[in-house]
Amino acid sequence: MMGRRKSIMGGMSALAAFACVAVMQTSRAAQPQIIYSFQMGPGAPEATLIEGSDGNFYGTSVHGGTFNQGTIVRATPGGAVNALVSLEIQPVPGLVLGPDGAFYGLTSEGGGPAGWGTVFRVATNGALTTLADFNGVNGGNPQSGLLLATNGVFYGATPEGGTNGFGNVFSVTTNGVITSIAEFNFNNGGFPEAGLIQGADGNLYGTVSEGGASGNGTIFRVTPDGVLTVLASFGPLDGSGGHARLAQAGDGNFYGTTSAGGSNHLGTIFQFVPGGGLTTLVFFNGTNGYAPRDELTVGMDGALYGTTSLGGASGFGTIFKVTTTGQLTTLYSFPSSAEGLPHAGLLLASDQHFYGAGSSRIFEMTSDGAVTLLASLFPTNGIHPQAGLVLGPDGNFYGTTDNGGSNDVGTVFRLAPNGTLTSLSSFNGTNGSVPQGTLTFGSDGYLYGAAADGGPYAAGTIFRVSTNGALTLLASFEGTNGANPRGQLVADSNGIFYGTAPEGGSNHFGTIFSVTTNGILTPLVPWQGPNGGNAQCDLALGADGNLYGAAASGGTHSAGTVFQMSPSGALQTLVSFDNTNGAVPFGGLTRGSDGTFYGTTGFGGTNGFGFGNIFKVTTNGVLTPLYYLAFTDGEEPSSKMIFGSDGNLYGTTFIGGSVVGDPTDSGFGTIFRVTTNGVFTPLVTFHGTNGANPLGPLALAPDGNLYGTTPNGGPGGGGTIFRINLVPQLIGLFVTSGGVTLSGIGPANTPYRLWTSTDLSMPFASWTLVTNDSFADDGTFTYSDRGTAMSPAKFYRLTAP
Repeated sequence: MMGRRKSIMGGMSALAAFACVAVMQTSRAAQPQIIYSFQMGPGAPEATLIEGSDGNFYGTSVHGGTFNQGTIVRATPGGAVNALVSLEIQPVPGLVLGPDGAFYGLTSEGGGPAGWGTVFRVATNGALTTLADFNGVNGGNPQSGLLLATNGVFYGATPEGGTNGFGNVFSVTTNGVITSIAEFNFNNGGFPEAGLIQGADGNLYGTVSEGGASGNGTIFRVTPDGVLTVLASFGPLDGSGGHARLAQAGDGNFYGTTSAGGSNHLGTIFQFVPGGGLTTLVFFNGTNGYAPRDELTVGMDGALYGTTSLGGASGFGTIFKVTTTGQLTTLYSFPSSAEGLPHAGLLLASDQHFYGAGSSRIFEMTSDGAVTLLASLFPTNGIHPQAGLVLGPDGNFYGTTDNGGSNDVGTVFRLAPNGTLTSLSSFNGTNGSVPQGTLTFGSDGYLYGAAADGGPYAAGTIFRVSTNGALTLLASFEGTNGANPRGQLVADSNGIFYGTAPEGGSNHFGTIFSVTTNGILTPLVPWQGPNGGNAQCDLALGADGNLYGAAASGGTHSAGTVFQMSPSGALQTLVSFDNTNGAVPFGGLTRGSDGTFYGTTGFGGTNGFGFGNIFKVTTNGVLTPLYYLAFTDGEEPSSKMIFGSDGNLYGTTFIGGSVVGDPTDSGFGTIFRVTTNGVFTPLVTFHGTNGANPLGPLALAPDGNLYGTTPNGGPGGGGTIFRINLVPQLIGLFVTSGGVTLSGIGPANTPYRLWTSTDLSMPFASWTLVTNDSFADDGTFTYSDRGTAMSPAKFYRLTAP
């Protein structure tokens, strides 16, 4: 690429106008250049939030974060939510504020050689410290958080470990010394899953879910020095102790919930009077909610407040108030799954308002039940893109994510060439959810696609979306016409779209269908098994006007088929895979310029464990295997290949590519190049941090480079959009009084040459070599040319040897 020194000072447009770049073919490993990383959200807290000394709210999630193993969630009263720290081992629900202003919590696994769980401390700046390990003797696999007692010591219970194996009560100091102070033997209860509270008398109180007189668990008291006393046993109609810790109200009595049991088997609210007995105050019946999951909170009015995870007016849970005499009032019914399904109770904060969390929202509630949604716990830009990208006529890419968005069931997004991502639409379940197929541009300028789930029958939908994000439901799958479509739609010359649904149909092997732009959905082929089945691929339009594809199952050997279908639905099986020539073709076919189709199988072949193969097939069914994959090449290619500008095919594998070559080590997938006569070249090995498990097909952009997505991995943990730089090019030039600094991109770790001339008309053989170097691991280079200060004009050209 060349450019005038003076004209490029104002921007890149003039530089780009003098393009002269040689396309490079290389067999050396490239690296994906991540141009967008999807960030995992902090996840939903699964225990009551706590208020920190800074006035913010903190909790634990068991999903979300960079590693999808949970986070410490921080939320401000104004609604800003973030993951304070992403954890590599899932925490148990609940934190406690320590005397030092830090937070203390537990993990149910990890730590020590046996992995019985750990005690950790996290500072408000996110610094995480493991303080102690459970070892089985001092407890094991805790399921609930800690209690800070008035003596400055933490206490908790574990459902496993201890001398008897039925769990124990333990203490732990701020410097990490764990001591088992009381043990369960089943007669006094067993397997405690709920946290402890400290009563007004200074003793510790809790519940267990099993054991006791009726086997349904007990309420117990433990003195700080370890004397355990059973106070009551849950009867058959009382429910049983669960995850919810007790609450002590102003009358001195203890109150709690059970998530099941009671006369309706939907959970209860109970009262325990010290020195008295256990009384069920409320039997949940569904209309007033059911399945409460967490502790009750004593309000300023002396009543108790809590949540149910299900039931209520819409079925997504409730917020309720209950008096100490058992009068229950439903304050709020969550209207949707995104707002509701809470697994956490309520925090009464210092501003006298309640705060809590649904499955994907943090909310605030006044004492009279007015609820305000503060923030989403899921990334609005989406996460986990499973489909490929499609290039629009406006020069932007368009794609979908499988999760995230306003309702955590997927999004449609636009990606500008500079890497700016804009979320255009969020699916809401009614119009579809979890889209997994690449979008297709129709002749009317709209994008068309299929969602694998959602719609009125929860079997998937066909939708249309404009480039400004207006999303319209066109058609719904209901089982007999197919179910759960995952492939890309393809249009014929009449503008009718065709696609595959791998499930449903009259024979339950899926269907091939057509759909018009006004939403008329017609099943054309119900798979029968012998002629194929479970096709989830992208169809390809042949030069003869017929459609071609691959079915993942069925055929003579039950290993899948290659088929031809006329637009009216006449089906012909061209090839039955027999495992030796491949098996289970997940991806679609790609048509070559000579009319031959190219495809892959996910399994089968001749390489030991059957990692799949690459083949070509003619329209009359002559199949020729081109290359049998080995594990280091990648395993389970799951999407169609595409042709690059060099005439070669490029594709991805879902797993494999490990340099270890161990078949038990699945790897994170690869990108490969293969010629039409079977010369195979591995290009990229994914290793997690640069993305993982590519599922969608690659896209070829006008710049000659490849673009794609991974549903997992990347810096944010939620997947990536990446570019494979096949074409070396200059992308930046900065002029100073001391010279010119140039930057560019190209295939990672491959050589380049930078040339210069003061006369653009000179033959290239007369140009001067400035430097001969290699692109970095991320496919970039930077070079400063200090010999330009006195030149009236200078031109640059980047080539690959």
